[in-house]
Amino acid sequence: MIRVLVVDDHPAVRAGLVALLRSEPGLVPVGAVGNAQDAVRELARVVPDVLLVDFNLPDSDGVALCWEAKSLEDPPRVLIYSAFARPRLAVMAKIAGADAVLDKTAPAEELFELVRFVAGGGTALASISPELIKRCVAELDPGDIPLFGMAFNRVPVAEIAAVAGDDVQTTRSRVRSLIGRLQGEPEAKVA
Repeated sequence: MIRVLVVDDHPAVRAGLVALLRSEPGLVPVGAVGNAQDAVRELARVVPDVLLVDFNLPDSDGVALCWEAKSLEDPPRVLIYSAFARPRLAVMAKIAGADAVLDKTAPAEELFELVRFVAGGGTALASISPELIKRCVAELDPGDIPLFGMAFNRVPVAEIAAVAGDDVQTTRSRVRSLIGRLQGEPEAKVA
């Protein structure tokens, strides 16, 4: 059984996702919440295998929540579920440690398949063009470019901190801030 925690700010979408997951053998919704704060609390309580999270939340966003979830001792696999799963979102999701991004317009069967794939250790992020990476890097302060490169290549936070000469908490804050700055493009704000 794959235990899934659903995070979406729209009650009808949450209820629909829970009903869909319940209808699929082997997938078990273990909770459904509407914001990041409640999600953090539920992550500790229900310990899901997969966190299915909307990008746009009232108190944060799915990428920031992913970053927090991935800092847990036993982090869940994370699938960001967005109405606008554009390549720019894939860049932020990759930096945050997400395992997949799926557009909300995808059929239910694709969602089920991706939840299983992610739970099994797979990663499914959209192709990220070198041009998009260059645009993202151009928006950063020069001192954050190495941080971006290491986070993008999924170097563990402790190693990034050692290279940067910072403690882990400072490095986590810097990466979280970097992700926030990358959200400046309109397509990343809508979801």
